[in-house]
Amino acid sequence: METILFLLRHGETEWNRSGRYQGRSDPELTPNGETQARRVAEHLARLNLAAIVVSPLRRAYVTASIVAERLGLPITTDERLVEMGYGDWEGLQQAEIKTRWPELLRRWKKAPDEVAPPGGEPLSDLQRRVRSFLQDTAAGPGPILAVTHAGVIRTAVLEARREPLGKFRQVQIANGSLTAIHWQDGRLSLADGPWGGEDGIYSRSCTDPERSRNQLKDDLSA
Repeated sequence: METILFLLRHGETEWNRSGRYQGRSDPELTPNGETQARRVAEHLARLNLAAIVVSPLRRAYVTASIVAERLGLPITTDERLVEMGYGDWEGLQQAEIKTRWPELLRRWKKAPDEVAPPGGEPLSDLQRRVRSFLQDTAAGPGPILAVTHAGVIRTAVLEARREPLGKFRQVQIANGSLTAIHWQDGRLSLADGPWGGEDGIYSRSCTDPERSRNQLKDDLSA
């Protein structure tokens, strides 16, 4: 059996613009975020999607609603697609976190699979729910669109690459970008097809992990 899953990160929010950790908090889309959703909706209109499933958080749901209106498809929510919880870090910029939790932030940057933000969700818990969602998706008809968050998509990419959670922060997923995952005969992989890289809609980090590592080099050494 063969299935294509398209993972769409929600459009831009004000907290994205100001560099604040969002997690389970729920800021609204900016006008630019709505434009990003409309742009990707035009692309997806050509792909004959079977279903749309979405995180219940508002920024993802509004993004999905814009796409669903263009495609004429209903929306189903799935709690497994909610963003990783960042606990006490939510709403804070990195400079604020560095002041209050300097050692924990350093460890999070170096080995995010070994620590969690205070009151936040360990990556192992995020991985379990992402794996559950991917397995269920593989059993259904496709292609399917899941509108979700950077943490969920990063984890799915690592699953497709069969790479460890320690590389979580090396996967960069832009607002309003798509990641395509391919299931065939029980095997998960990042999809390459005629849609790859089109108009910058697809996340380049998925096809060029070395580029992502270079982008994060300075940040990881902070």
